[in-house]
Amino acid sequence: MSFIEWTFLLGGIAVAGPVIAHLLARPRFRRLPFTMLRFLHTGQTESRSRRKLRDILILLFRCAIIVLIAMLFARPLLHVSSAPKTETTLYFLGLDNSTSMAYSDEGGSYFDKMVNEAVNYIRLAEAESGAPVFNICALASGQWSRELSKEQALAEVKAMKIEPDSAIVSDFIAGLTRTNTTQQSNNKMKAALFSDFTPQTLKQLVGVEEPVVIDEMDYNVIATAQPLDNAAIVDARAVGLADGKLTISAAIANFGRTEQDRELTASTGSNGTTAVEVKLSPGQRGTYQVTLDIPDAGREQLCLPVELSLSGADGLKEDDTYYLAVSVPGQKDANVLIAGESINQLFLLKTALDTLSQMNAYSTLKVRQVFIDELSRSDLDWADVVVCSTITMRLDALASGIQNFVHTGGRFISFMTETIAPETVIQLWRRDVLAARPAQSVLKRIYLQPKPCDNRAVGMDNIAAESLTNYRIDRILMKGYLECTPHAESKCLWQFQDGTGFIYLKKFGRGCSILVNTSVDDSLGTLTKSNACVAFCRYLLGRGGRISEHSFELNERILLPLPETDASVRSDAVRRSNDMAQDMPLRAHYKQQHWIETCDGRNLIAAVADSFLLIPDPGGIGWVKTLGGKTTYAGINLPKGETDMIKPAEVELASVMSRIFQKNTEREVSEAGAFENMRQQSLWKILAWLIILLLIVEPVIANRLKR
Repeated sequence: MSFIEWTFLLGGIAVAGPVIAHLLARPRFRRLPFTMLRFLHTGQTESRSRRKLRDILILLFRCAIIVLIAMLFARPLLHVSSAPKTETTLYFLGLDNSTSMAYSDEGGSYFDKMVNEAVNYIRLAEAESGAPVFNICALASGQWSRELSKEQALAEVKAMKIEPDSAIVSDFIAGLTRTNTTQQSNNKMKAALFSDFTPQTLKQLVGVEEPVVIDEMDYNVIATAQPLDNAAIVDARAVGLADGKLTISAAIANFGRTEQDRELTASTGSNGTTAVEVKLSPGQRGTYQVTLDIPDAGREQLCLPVELSLSGADGLKEDDTYYLAVSVPGQKDANVLIAGESINQLFLLKTALDTLSQMNAYSTLKVRQVFIDELSRSDLDWADVVVCSTITMRLDALASGIQNFVHTGGRFISFMTETIAPETVIQLWRRDVLAARPAQSVLKRIYLQPKPCDNRAVGMDNIAAESLTNYRIDRILMKGYLECTPHAESKCLWQFQDGTGFIYLKKFGRGCSILVNTSVDDSLGTLTKSNACVAFCRYLLGRGGRISEHSFELNERILLPLPETDASVRSDAVRRSNDMAQDMPLRAHYKQQHWIETCDGRNLIAAVADSFLLIPDPGGIGWVKTLGGKTTYAGINLPKGETDMIKPAEVELASVMSRIFQKNTEREVSEAGAFENMRQQSLWKILAWLIILLLIVEPVIANRLKR
């Protein structure tokens, strides 16, 4: 037995109090003359015996209470021998099954070597303890297999396959941390990490902040003893189209330690390119261009699945192919109608649109100018894009026509002036035509944000937005704006520097409406007088007449463009339906299921996000494409840097691993202690109940012995 607060035992000296009180309280007898002394002597003997016994018992009870109270405050602990607990060893294996592990040399692939190392580790671990428990984490997928026996662990390792993704070490470390906080104290934790420790993996380890406490940590670097031999296509872009030839620029990196002498080709279906010679020194990167003949798209947009390939062989073939989907616009004419209050008001805007039409190699802009008070339904039937300098009473009479115009694929762009027609605003707002509801004007000097809020806004030319940054649009002075309430289904694409909305976009049916919170003249701003006016008009007109690419990394958010439904140029059939339904309320948006085919051949229904299809699982690397109607492709490629397999420096890796995985010193201290097989039991409850019992018994005995 031991005491935590032994100084309270000195309180036991207080037993002297009842003893002294007992001695001082002894009864004293007086001599009285009395007859029949024989009977008196007998009664006096019996009374004195009973009183003496009572006093002794009361004294003992009171002394015991004081001693027990002192012991209670001293907090006694009883050391009891405990049966030794069965110790379980928990093994945690982090196995790298990423794409880089497919690298092969004369001794086989990295992945096969890792499997053999892991199998040997499991077999040796089983021999060290009676019943080990194994937990295996596949680093590329982040999937855990927990609480496995030896046979189950061996089967799990042998069944593992390479995944086309990067190794995520954080999943392995997080699993160790969770187990470390919940496991029993008698269990030991041992971990092992098997990987090629590429620079990308090592970067993840360096970024780990909180160390993991563990009993034993092993790691094995899977690498070739020979000079590394690997080149990869790391990126590709379409740079131009002329005379039916598409030029593609590809970035190629030599990740190895041997010189690369290869050939680069590109193909789409049956069409191929002439091979381009590629020569790269160890560690060198280079850019090479290939030219591909493409069919004439005519007036329709064409989506081409372009596959770039490196000929020859190296240690890793998975990164010798790159998938790039290229959208080539068709030759189309767009009719742009600009309506203003005066010719001078629209002069600068019309000049910018005429300049833009001459610059566009894929489509022609036919620009017509009318007075806004003379705007008619026939003008709406002719136009694909309508630009209004302001909102006047004339638009009130054309509200239903504008609604049908937008719903059937038209683009309605409205600028603002200091004065607008409030009744017309209410009419257009109720018909879901306006992207924002303008109200009171605010006249003050203000500037725009240098970049848009949404760099991938659907329906806008986001490449033109980048050029607006080069024109320093944030230095163009604005003299004022209107306070606007955005529609619940609209987006604010650009803002002023005080956070007020500058451009609002709202999709409606197959078309859209855009509200520009400034004027086309210099009453509210000087945008149309600046050099950025042409690029700004291109931004508002949207993506038309530009080559675009659709390629993603496997770990990116993958958005597949919807097949084009000719939203910018409406057909005669659509115009006829517009005439038939011009007075009908049209509020429902098209809702349609879109089937796609993933890289592994599965057919799925994709969710629609704006004008893109959201692909939750592309099924590997390769092509994702739409099914039914016009086919649209997206290329899915390996994550960047995954196949850069430069072997890490041993000293650097050892330093990082020792920082992250720290040895459990508390277990060593407890094992070396004197009470390894002892457990401590507190006695305060027992003492408390004894004190309560004595306090009850003491008055009972005192009263009973008085009789």
